[in-house]
Amino acid sequence: MQPPPRTRDPAIAIAGDGAARRGPPPMQPPGPPPVRHGPPPVRQQHGYYYEEEQRPLHLHVRTARSSSSALASCLVAAAFLALAVGGAGAALFVLFRPRPPDIAVAAVRLPAFASGPNGTVAFTFEQTAAVRNPNRAPLAHFDSSLRVAYAGGELGSVYIPAGLIDGGRTKDMSASFAVPAFAAATPPSLPQEQMAAAAAASAQQQQPAAAAAVMEVDSLLVVKGRVTVLRVLTHHVEAAKVCRVGVSPVDGKVLGFRC
Repeated sequence: MQPPPRTRDPAIAIAGDGAARRGPPPMQPPGPPPVRHGPPPVRQQHGYYYEEEQRPLHLHVRTARSSSSALASCLVAAAFLALAVGGAGAALFVLFRPRPPDIAVAAVRLPAFASGPNGTVAFTFEQTAAVRNPNRAPLAHFDSSLRVAYAGGELGSVYIPAGLIDGGRTKDMSASFAVPAFAAATPPSLPQEQMAAAAAASAQQQQPAAAAAVMEVDSLLVVKGRVTVLRVLTHHVEAAKVCRVGVSPVDGKVLGFRC
């Protein structure tokens, strides 16, 4: 016997006919590519626990530490170098700093003296001084001068010839010049009684009465020069010494001086 023919399910046939009429399903837009995750970190077993390896992190920390230590070393070296340079500069300044010469007036003389009418006097002024060079380098002096003044007015001046003073040495400088006649201030006249008393007092002290009158003149010695420091730097130095000299208006004797 032959088996009965297979019949088609009506529901399936209807669904198939509808799908055939609708056509193929619509195409969907492509989505983002799938994210691929790397392999999980490898864990190393240390005893009873596992520790994840983080090699990139450890390398970054080591690089930062090494750079910071190098920067600190550079700063320390720079500070040490600055201190060394500053100390060397201070030592050189103390040892080789230019200093002005030292002047010590040794003697003041009036070799020639003459008094004229109306209280005028004229004399030759001479002064000797010891000039010391406190520097290590030689001192070349020039434009040095000696001036004499009386009662606020200048009587005359003279320039001292240029010369050289070795380091640490002392040189004697002497200058003299003629002072033209000028009117010296005379002391005020005293009554006869006071003049007699002054004469009696002078006689008791065995001194002339004219010694009571003193003419004071001022002298100014200026020494200028230059010092070469370390054979490269040239520095200008200058020193001055003012002295007041007491002179007798009668015979021109120097009674004393102070500077």
